[in-house]
Amino acid sequence: DKATIRMADNGGIQVICAGLGRTGTMSLTDALNLLGYKSYHYVDPSHATDWETLATMATSGVPREEDVKRVLDRIVKDGYTAVLENPCSDIYQEILREYPNTKVILTVRDSPEKFVASWKVLFDTMVITEQPFSWSFPSFFGWIGLFQQLKKIRYFMGTTHLKLEPGALTHGWREKPDEFLAEQYEKHNKHVQDHVPEKQLLVFNVKQGWGPLCEFLGKDVPSKPFPHSKVNDTRSLLKLKRTFEILIYSWVPVLVGLGAASAGLLVRESMLRNRYH
Repeated sequence: DKATIRMADNGGIQVICAGLGRTGTMSLTDALNLLGYKSYHYVDPSHATDWETLATMATSGVPREEDVKRVLDRIVKDGYTAVLENPCSDIYQEILREYPNTKVILTVRDSPEKFVASWKVLFDTMVITEQPFSWSFPSFFGWIGLFQQLKKIRYFMGTTHLKLEPGALTHGWREKPDEFLAEQYEKHNKHVQDHVPEKQLLVFNVKQGWGPLCEFLGKDVPSKPFPHSKVNDTRSLLKLKRTFEILIYSWVPVLVGLGAASAGLLVRESMLRNRYH
């Protein structure tokens, strides 16, 4: 089939970044792209339906191999050769079974505490897109199909080898002490290190730059500096959160204004009709 042909063309998935989100995965995405890979970070929106199916079945207690295979086939068919962070890191073992020679990079932070702080900022931002509409919080995001799908995918994260309840990693931490997230970070990292052959694994902090990464991948060091992405750092996420809030509270007055203008036109039209009839 077409997916198999594409797999043969690009070699399939050659690199797995098994690190959790908020561990430098965006910077690594940019670095891998510079090294010639096509990087799959988080979720390609065009694949959201397949990820939603996988997530829904898995969180209902019925994980299916065909759902994982369908997602991987889509990723490879679209030419991606490296996958990074959740939800791919949740199924890193399944990807390794499909591509046993794939190299695995475990991205890490300077400390669990750094990870916890960054994780909280991300999901305090994303949760805005999940809240239902109310007049006190008139969010329209819940009416958009893609945001509904991404919510289900986020509830899937942490349910595989961490064996957490759906949503615990991305939402449930708010009812738990900080040690909970730090524990999950360390458990995940240990799981990867325990299940990936040592020669196939690089534990990597993006602060280390090109040296260890290029040596591990067998690539020449580029002339460009190692990229340190600012696209989704803490400052950018806080700005995004504020943008979401502005959008949520600004569209209702616009809608009311349009409604009032429409009503005015209807009244005027009615008056004109009465005048000439």
